Amino acid sequence: VIGLRAEEKKLIKGFSGGMMVHAGYVSGSDYPGVPSIDINALTYGVGGVAKLHLTKHFRAGFEGYFSTLGLKKDLVKGSHNKLFWTGVLADWYWKAGRFYPYVGATVGGGMETAYYMFEGDSHDWLPEVNAVFNKQPFFAVDPFVGCDIAVGEALRLTVKADWLMAIRKTGLNRPQGPRIYFGFIFAH
Repeated sequence: VIGLRAEEKKLIKGFSGGMMVHAGYVSGSDYPGVPSIDINALTYGVGGVAKLHLTKHFRAGFEGYFSTLGLKKDLVKGSHNKLFWTGVLADWYWKAGRFYPYVGATVGGGMETAYYMFEGDSHDWLPEVNAVFNKQPFFAVDPFVGCDIAVGEALRLTVKADWLMAIRKTGLNRPQGPRIYFGFIFAH
């Protein structure tokens, strides 16, 4: 098309990526065959994201995270629930001065690893009779909302909130809840 600038002709308008730490609060339990566990606890973790800027407002890419839930209530110290998930993402963003608010979703998969000790000691190297271990995959749908804040030519701080929906054969996985992310994003 005659008259288009070189920037408008480019398929990829730019890229961005970085690392984030997160913390959140999850609750709920629905594990068949496991004694009643009421999970209401903090979760924390780390991960990263990479995005291609395809239009002035649309980005696509991938992200992946680990999240650990340390359990103490009703369980022996050392019990835990760990999630890993990754997937492709798409988000819609806009610019408001130095702020870049965005909304989007990630679709992919992950793995939940749960280890619950109901008695014993996690540090003695002895077999534990009253404990359960379970590892299962899930389909991940993770809607999110956030904002990048430009602090230089290529550096942005980011804050993001999400609600991971880990879907398995028996339905929506528990525990679940919101997570808040903080991190550094490098953009070009």
